[in-house]
Amino acid sequence: MYKAKPLITLSLLIAACCSHSALVLAQQTDSTATSEAELEVIVVTARKRAETLQDIPLAVTAVDKVAIERNAISTLADIQVQVPSLTIYAARGTSSTATAYIRGVGQSDPLWGVEPGVGIYLNDVYLARPQAALLDMLDVERVEVLRGPQGTLYGRNTVGGAIKYISRRPTNNLSVRADAAIGNYQQRNMRLAASGPLVADTVLASLALGSFMRDGFGRNLHSDKEVSNKDLITGRASLLWLISDSLDVELAADQTRDTSAVRGAQRMIVNQYEPYFEGLSAKAVSTHRYNTDNGFQLPGRTDSRGVSITANWDGGASWQLKSITAWRDGDTSGSIDFDMGPYAIADVDADYFDRQLSQEMQANYHSDNWQAVFGLYLLDSEAGGTVRNRFGLPLAALGLAPPQLIPGPIFRQFGISAGQVDTQALAVYADGSWQLADDWRLSAGLRASREKKTADVLNQGYTDDSFSQPSGVVSSDFINSESWTDLSPRLSLDYQASDDMLLYGSVSRGFKSGGFNVRANTMQVPRSAEAYDPETVLTYELGIKPSFANRLQLSLALFHSEYRDIQLSIFTGIDTDADGVNDAFFGDFTNAGKGRIRGAEFEFSWAASKALRLSGNAAYLDASYQQYLSGGVNIADQRKFTDIPKLAASVNAWYLWPLSAGELTANLGFSWRDTVQPVTNQSDLLLQPAYGIWQASVMFAPADSRWCIALEGKNLADKHYRTTGYDLRDSGFPIVSAYYGEPRLVTVRLSYQF
Repeated sequence: MYKAKPLITLSLLIAACCSHSALVLAQQTDSTATSEAELEVIVVTARKRAETLQDIPLAVTAVDKVAIERNAISTLADIQVQVPSLTIYAARGTSSTATAYIRGVGQSDPLWGVEPGVGIYLNDVYLARPQAALLDMLDVERVEVLRGPQGTLYGRNTVGGAIKYISRRPTNNLSVRADAAIGNYQQRNMRLAASGPLVADTVLASLALGSFMRDGFGRNLHSDKEVSNKDLITGRASLLWLISDSLDVELAADQTRDTSAVRGAQRMIVNQYEPYFEGLSAKAVSTHRYNTDNGFQLPGRTDSRGVSITANWDGGASWQLKSITAWRDGDTSGSIDFDMGPYAIADVDADYFDRQLSQEMQANYHSDNWQAVFGLYLLDSEAGGTVRNRFGLPLAALGLAPPQLIPGPIFRQFGISAGQVDTQALAVYADGSWQLADDWRLSAGLRASREKKTADVLNQGYTDDSFSQPSGVVSSDFINSESWTDLSPRLSLDYQASDDMLLYGSVSRGFKSGGFNVRANTMQVPRSAEAYDPETVLTYELGIKPSFANRLQLSLALFHSEYRDIQLSIFTGIDTDADGVNDAFFGDFTNAGKGRIRGAEFEFSWAASKALRLSGNAAYLDASYQQYLSGGVNIADQRKFTDIPKLAASVNAWYLWPLSAGELTANLGFSWRDTVQPVTNQSDLLLQPAYGIWQASVMFAPADSRWCIALEGKNLADKHYRTTGYDLRDSGFPIVSAYYGEPRLVTVRLSYQF
């Protein structure tokens, strides 16, 4: 495997050098930065109108295209260190399925019919499913992250927060940017973005293409196939028709295909079941975080595509109207060998599909004394699939054969979980701001939602692993439907203490609809056919945003959230033959109870000099369950929230050296996260201790040239850290497997633009 040792050595030397002088400012060909020591002004549209970060009374972070380049951000997962209280990573079995949490609110189960707690938007279009939602950075203008409930501003329910990915619109001037990167693990990344007029001042177009490939971080030692590689191609195209000075229509299309292999994971305990299959010794605990011994590994694939039509009409001095019509669909196939061993102890493969049609209408009003947005949102979506389960349990483990009989008889179970969940959602929302006095502003919003879900579920057993002969055992066969209505308000008051200081306080409520568990087992757990309830978050927030001479910007937010009817996915052991021993498991989905999350978030940006920029963020989160019902018993004192580090912080420094031959810029970043529990059943083996990550980059742009070259390094110390995993011991299976973040990655990138 190609390790690129010279690149690693050079990157470490760069990091050591840069840590001496602190670092920064990447090339800014079209930035608003001046020649003085001033911060760039970043304009966001988080409230559906243009505002600067320091003028908006919300906890919002924007990562613009300059910061994306400086920090070598390649996917949405890389913005985690740029945003306080954000956790986002690839889901357990894939490389492009997103798991996202903001302020401890999210959803780790990507199963169809389950709503994410954090809304991800691609150019105002809500992505209903997490598959292919871990977007790669391709011709991006900026990424905005809003923390806390945002239902009065966005089309879909958003209880934890919203991540808004904003691509560059077509321009009237021809521009082209291309870059290619190579690195260790045979990284081969290419991006091309072009924009310009097809008919001057009337029809504009843009095209962006990306190919992201690398070898696997590990191998399947059983089959000699690679794991944790990347093989992804994506593209977006847009046509903008400027019909008149007041009306324009944009047609956009995108498509992504991810054919990466399954992710490698570490086997954390010895599986005592393995010797009963062939009489061989059980595999030892893995010493490699990516290598596996999977006897089950099928090719994976994720296809996602969408088309949208966005019309903007400027009605004059006060009104603007906007219509967003979007269609998306996706198909995914993949497999997971839970036991990470050569035998069919717990092997699963699945096919998913999703389709969505959405329509959003917005009306924006502004005058001297008040601004407002009014919206109507409709969503008609369907998602479903088939999960094929293969379980193999030694009869000795079930007490039905002598334990010393090795090899011994195996009880094999085959079954499918199949079905579809249809969602129809209707919402109206409004949010307005009134200028009560010169320095005081009152904002209020309300969202009214109605959602209906219909589930069609058939879970049954089969006699063989070809799933062609039903066994006659049907664990679930039902069609069920449920509707929910909700009113979610928001109220805030802000005070402009001076031109450079904003203070605000707010209270907001978020709602996430209920649903049905398509893994239901009504034979052993009759209640699993019933709908689980919606969850709600009520958040109180205080914030202050001071600025100092356009050189230092600060933001501090304090919040307290009441989290009710928390939806959790839990693997539950079941006894299929009523002998008192769990011989299978199913993924239960239920409302655990209620909890409380409170915290503090801090961000800063400082232009220390013309050449030096410093920025960073920190978050303190205190989360605890007040009620956690399991079997009718409150075990809140035994459970902790998942994916919430109590403390997290990061700091970035950029430095610019003007040279006679051009400009040399450098970047150094460090991020630190406290101990994290990644799974709901509080696994002692999967608990991730506190850790820190270093990254660095340098870029050289020759004078009077359109070229630049950059050397970029991530996870420079090659820190081993777990993001998620499985612990099935409570279900009767001796299985614990851990998934890890990326190792040290070093790339050389060459860019050209005009």
